[in-house]
Amino acid sequence: MIKHIVLAKRYPKIIEEPQRLEEPAVPYGISARERVIASTVSVDEYFDELIEKVRQDYANL
Repeated sequence: MIKHIVLAKRYPKIIEEPQRLEEPAVPYGISARERVIASTVSVDEYFDELIEKVRQDYANL
């Protein structure tokens, strides 16, 4: 006599939530390149500030 074993797999009940719109990660009209350029300093500006700080340090000696 052959017995058939019925395996009943139970799946968790899926609750579907309504879709919603979220704010975009990047504001419209501004590219990643423009954001990077806006937050950077030119090499000349960086070294001008650095030289000025060194001069102030030497003046305080």
